[in-house]
Amino acid sequence: MNFHVRLFERIALPYSWFFARQTRTYASCFEQGRYALPDPKGKRALDIGCGSGAFTQALKNEGWDTDGVDAAPAMVAQAGKLGVSCRYGNVLNGLPFPEKSYDLVSAAYVAHGLSAEERRLLFKETRRLSRSVVLFHDYNSVRRLTTDIAEYLEDGDYFNFIHTAVEEMNSAFSKVTIVPVGRQSAWYVCAP
Repeated sequence: MNFHVRLFERIALPYSWFFARQTRTYASCFEQGRYALPDPKGKRALDIGCGSGAFTQALKNEGWDTDGVDAAPAMVAQAGKLGVSCRYGNVLNGLPFPEKSYDLVSAAYVAHGLSAEERRLLFKETRRLSRSVVLFHDYNSVRRLTTDIAEYLEDGDYFNFIHTAVEEMNSAFSKVTIVPVGRQSAWYVCAP
């Protein structure tokens, strides 16, 4: 079990306390970025690294038929308690879904925590699973001290990601559209 999985195992319960607030925040992001996504009617979405399920729920509220996966079993358990369809799965090991089985594959605040090599695996797996769109909701290059401190403590690749994300995605996907959805966040809407 890697550091990030152990971290999210430990914080699963308190993390779930912010589910309603996170879902509302993501809903406001959909208000700004909905135009960049296909019509969800009758379509399936997979949310990778779903945590307690806030982004998965926001997708469902938009009309997507949603599934979530997370590598931290405690997060999967919290999502289930909150009524979100989520199961265990680690994208870095490949997910047990057939090729092109989802219309939309998303990962919210996942990519920045992975190393560059792990992001390549994430990008490869999301391309494999998506028929139409891959959506990364993550940080843009705007920095705040509180975020810098939290991300330093999380020990991910945030400080590199905020400078290389667009270049990395452009090399992995046929098209990348950037949609600003918050002061420090963006949607990276990618065509597989």
